[in-house]
Amino acid sequence: MKFFIFFFFIPVFYTNAQIDSIFISDFNDALKVSADFYTSPLQYDSKDWITFSSVVGLTALSTLADKEVKNYSQNNQSKFVNNFFNIDKYYRLDYAIGSMVLLYGYGLITDDNNTRKLAVKLAEATALASSITLVSKITIGRARPFLDKDIYYTNAFTIKDDYNSFPSEHTTLAFAYSTVMANEVDNVFWKIGWYSLAGLVGYARIYHNQHWFSDVLMGAAIGYFSGEFVSNQNSTEKEETLIKLFPAPNGFALQIIF
Repeated sequence: MKFFIFFFFIPVFYTNAQIDSIFISDFNDALKVSADFYTSPLQYDSKDWITFSSVVGLTALSTLADKEVKNYSQNNQSKFVNNFFNIDKYYRLDYAIGSMVLLYGYGLITDDNNTRKLAVKLAEATALASSITLVSKITIGRARPFLDKDIYYTNAFTIKDDYNSFPSEHTTLAFAYSTVMANEVDNVFWKIGWYSLAGLVGYARIYHNQHWFSDVLMGAAIGYFSGEFVSNQNSTEKEETLIKLFPAPNGFALQIIF
């Protein structure tokens, strides 16, 4: 049996009576993928829990190498290497958003559904991964390495950037984006290229003394698994959708089916 719940939002003023169905369809897809993403732990099997536990365990063990990796990165710097690891200044959120907008616009203008859908998947993966990272940062409140505090020092439930080290947001974004891109082409060199870029971003954050090694490791895991989740979704072929958004006389209506 289906139950329908409608929520009407604040009225939205627009010039056209109808909103392009493409935007509505893409937004519905994002809502569906988001709902599946956040409820996915409820469907975890033993293999999934082993993977989850392994990631957490390896990250915990990697903290033992945090100081050594920091010392190595800070003691082996040069002008050439400085320029090389400036990649984290470019492979970051604002540039990623810009590329998504360009891809989406190109897909709309040229009626290229594959390119438009790629932009949607990139947006979904980066947004979902970043949401997990943001909550973790604020909840844990780990001190950044440049503060020279103990590697386990935390200031929980804070929004101060100096205590938002774990996990690395740059690395999360890079791996979420790269994973989606890597899955688009079945070519080993293409995949190596994208994952190499993400890995360079991760080490650049250590090199710039902004993150511990374990911060980067967890960020990479969150980004990778988020990208894989989104890439593996095939919501367009499912008969039922958990959440749908559509125009209403005074704005938008949200339909939840359960």
